[in-house]
Amino acid sequence: MKHHSLQKQIKRHNKANFAGKKQSVFDIKLFERSVRSAEVTDFARQLATMVGAHLPLVRCLDILVQQQSNARFKNVINDVKQSVSQGDSLSNSLGKHSKIFNRLFVNIIYVGEVSGNLAELLQQLANYLEKMSELKRKLLTAFSYPTVIVFVAIGAISFLLFGILPTFSEMFEEFGANMPVATRLLLDGSSFVKDNIFFIMLGLTVCIFIIRFLGKTRKGELFFHKVQIKAPVLGTVIRKIIIARFSRTLGILLSSGISLLEALEITAVSTNNIPYRNLIVQMKQLTAKGQSIEKSIGDSKLFPPLVIQMIAVGEETAELSAMLGKTAAFYESEVDAAIETLTSIIEPVIIVVLGVVLGGTIIAIYMQIFDLMNVVH
Repeated sequence: MKHHSLQKQIKRHNKANFAGKKQSVFDIKLFERSVRSAEVTDFARQLATMVGAHLPLVRCLDILVQQQSNARFKNVINDVKQSVSQGDSLSNSLGKHSKIFNRLFVNIIYVGEVSGNLAELLQQLANYLEKMSELKRKLLTAFSYPTVIVFVAIGAISFLLFGILPTFSEMFEEFGANMPVATRLLLDGSSFVKDNIFFIMLGLTVCIFIIRFLGKTRKGELFFHKVQIKAPVLGTVIRKIIIARFSRTLGILLSSGISLLEALEITAVSTNNIPYRNLIVQMKQLTAKGQSIEKSIGDSKLFPPLVIQMIAVGEETAELSAMLGKTAAFYESEVDAAIETLTSIIEPVIIVVLGVVLGGTIIAIYMQIFDLMNVVH
């Protein structure tokens, strides 16, 4: 009876705090750009430590306000403190800032308040947020080095084409000599870009605008999300990240005492990939009709057999949250390995391609130099 009473309270709490509000999602973004996820993680961990030390909640929030360097986040925490000091609950106070503290965050806080395990659940929440941030950081780090290489190479090639090559071309014209074919092609290409740079930039801007516009439509967003998870090599990494986050999110919600249906709903909201989000919504609907999670996944290929088997074992042994935690840990390690593999593939490919382009440009310039020396002699 106590368990069912808790679920009813959570349902009423979500209806009061999140009805009609558009929730932020995983890429999902869980938080506003002005407040970094690391700052929210630190907030949860520091609050967990102080609550565990039995400090009054208002005093905890006051300390966090004084320590916060981000002006926007400082104002948010101060507003939460004022709300709590006036008698409102912490979860309701946080729920007023749903763009920073998402539904998962607020629900876990609410369960902690009702069950009396606020410090413990805050600590679990901080660990969860750290793991999610780490996954994102690793993916960004994997692409940072290739991106730097590409920009440096573009700068070097641009200098050669627009700075060095025209100088030698002027010398050829002074001597009335014929320019090598390769050099002429490069010069014509660089001249075309230089003369039409405005139209080229305008065209690129229009293309970017069109892609962004289509990406915001329902069909366009669905198309791009399907492309993400089906892309060669990179799609594998993205699918593993989504599965790791799904497992970690659903696991921590279930371990905190939230019902399976409510946990699936929150997990769906926290997933920004539409195919996966639609599948999780379907899982919730079929589970509500009495089906197991394993059967509710059906023949979908979005979840590999290993995940389905782990879920099945968790349901059979009544240890679903523990099995989801193990699944999340496994796929987080898989993401690490996949990112290393992706990096080992991307870097040589970029180096070879840029080597060919840059090397070809340099060879074309040297051919021009040698021909010019012959003309002078």
